[in-house]
Amino acid sequence: MTSKAFMVAAALLLAVSSASAQDPTKRAGPTPAELFDRGMNQLSGANFNRSPLSATHALRRSADLGYAPAQVVLGYFSETGVVTPLDPGGAAEWYRKAADNGDRLGQWLLGRLYLTGQGVARDSALAERWLRQAAEQGDPFGQYLLATVYSERDYTKAPEWFRRAAEQGLPQAQYRFGLALTQGRGVNVNKFEAYAWLLVSADAGNALAAQELQALEADLGTNQTEAAKTRARALEKSVSRSVVARGCTGWAGEFDEIPAPPPPGVQTFCR
Repeated sequence: MTSKAFMVAAALLLAVSSASAQDPTKRAGPTPAELFDRGMNQLSGANFNRSPLSATHALRRSADLGYAPAQVVLGYFSETGVVTPLDPGGAAEWYRKAADNGDRLGQWLLGRLYLTGQGVARDSALAERWLRQAAEQGDPFGQYLLATVYSERDYTKAPEWFRRAAEQGLPQAQYRFGLALTQGRGVNVNKFEAYAWLLVSADAGNALAAQELQALEADLGTNQTEAAKTRARALEKSVSRSVVARGCTGWAGEFDEIPAPPPPGVQTFCR
């Protein structure tokens, strides 16, 4: 090979090597999403094929690379004491990282901690800040808990957010919206609509609605009560949690006054 041909070949090899080094698709190691999937896979399957320790390691690597779903899972582990030791303060830190990344699940879970004072000092202003971000992304739990904050701080704003969460199937929000319509607290009194929403909540298993329904039946009378029942059945076709949840439902504590966090296997449906 002549010296000129050698120099040309060397230049081409250098150019190809440089392009490969700069190509992000050629980077070494798994991506944060791949690490997350690896961790979630280690949490599922038959007992002999599960490894919580390996799962935690992969999820932490993913979370340290800024992947919000992994950060929320680690927050769940810390909050519940499942897989890793109980650490409410650590849960708040992981949720905060996900919330800072714009993750609506991380936002409402962090706002919930500020609302209850679990793992952090109770702070209604910070609760409102994070819950509003989740609520404005359409998260029903963010909407419901934001309304709960407003019911204490500025009740005129609460009914609208209770309504939005009620329309996404949360029985506790349906109950609170029905109460607001009954009492005229932040919204005009409408006992007909109140009965319908309270009945929807009761049909979803909320025992608190029964006493309110009985009182409203006396106010509405037989004909209006029957019409309100028809209205409730129509509502249930579009606002039942099983209809609107798209998989983000079915865990213990979902319908508590302060909802429990969804477990990792459900979280993917909650965004």
